Amino acid sequence: MNAQTNHETSLPPRAVARELTLLAALIAVANAPLLAGGAWLALLFVPAHVAAGEWWRVATGPLVHVGLYHLALDAGAFLMLYQGLREPSRRWRLLAVAACAAGSTGLAAAFMAAEGTLCGLSGAAHGLMAYSALEMMAMRDRDNTCIGAACLVGVALKSLVEAFTGQVWFASLHLGDIGAPVAVCHLGGVLGGLMIFACRSCFLAERRVRAEATP
Repeated sequence: MNAQTNHETSLPPRAVARELTLLAALIAVANAPLLAGGAWLALLFVPAHVAAGEWWRVATGPLVHVGLYHLALDAGAFLMLYQGLREPSRRWRLLAVAACAAGSTGLAAAFMAAEGTLCGLSGAAHGLMAYSALEMMAMRDRDNTCIGAACLVGVALKSLVEAFTGQVWFASLHLGDIGAPVAVCHLGGVLGGLMIFACRSCFLAERRVRAEATP
């Protein structure tokens, strides 16, 4: 099995640093109004507004946060998880982010009222956690496999319980405002992470078969 499949390929530090800088800059711009005491309302995901043609809210919704505490919590976890990905391909790293965010927003939208609002990176972060856990399991090393499996079961179980109960774990322990969480968005992020990892695995397997069949 090749190194890329095992996720043992060294990532170019400068490339990842540039991506982290870009992602952090996008998050900072989307949350600049927090310095004046309010969120950027025109960027929030609101199903009714998206249906009316404000399509950009699908992409910008995850970037916006209701307060500085919410921003630090979500963006900090998201950026740390992104930095920790073993995925050597920039394309697949960014596709993983897109899939996790899309899964989070899409599943939440199915259960939200038309005028409801969704924001924050917690759903995407849950998805990256699942993706990272699968990466560890793919390394075929006993310790990493066990840790990855435990992380995957943990984040999946947490997300499933939250989705069925409608309550986000540890919500009462937060030290600041996190808005009104849409609990099902975490499960959507996890499903997005699982699906994009499966797509990546199938793509690489097919490419490997074609390479081996080429004389």
